[in-house]
Amino acid sequence: MYRSFLFAASAVAAIALAGCNGGGSTYNPPPPCGSTTSQLVYPAPGATAVPPTIGQIVVALSAPLQPAGQWNLALANVATGGGAYTAQALQVITAAQLPPGSATTTIPNPTYESAALSASLYNTFAPGTTLQVGLNYNGDCTPIAVPNGTFTLQ
Repeated sequence: MYRSFLFAASAVAAIALAGCNGGGSTYNPPPPCGSTTSQLVYPAPGATAVPPTIGQIVVALSAPLQPAGQWNLALANVATGGGAYTAQALQVITAAQLPPGSATTTIPNPTYESAALSASLYNTFAPGTTLQVGLNYNGDCTPIAVPNGTFTLQ
């Protein structure tokens, strides 16, 4: 399990670096933007047969992501390393706004952040694809993998 997580985290990082390495110039990412504990809440970690029209992904965090409105989600295909980013920035939501079927978090007093999924993202991945969720800061091209943040599309 740990080996597959490292592979998925590497895949998310490779996606980001590939997207930022243009024109033959050297890219020097800024230092990490602080640390936060994260957990996939919706869909539940390890969920299978998740409809590709899920509509949103929700993560629980130990602190809100800063700067607000500058983070989105990176989704990496665990098997191939290919991936995509959500089109919408993560937005803080309340516990009352969690979708039905959300997992219970182990993070005390969590902040919930949600990203809407666009229709074009639905067509990026084939049925049966297992995806790794990562947090992506718009100014830093190295997504941070959400631990145990995988789910499989229907």
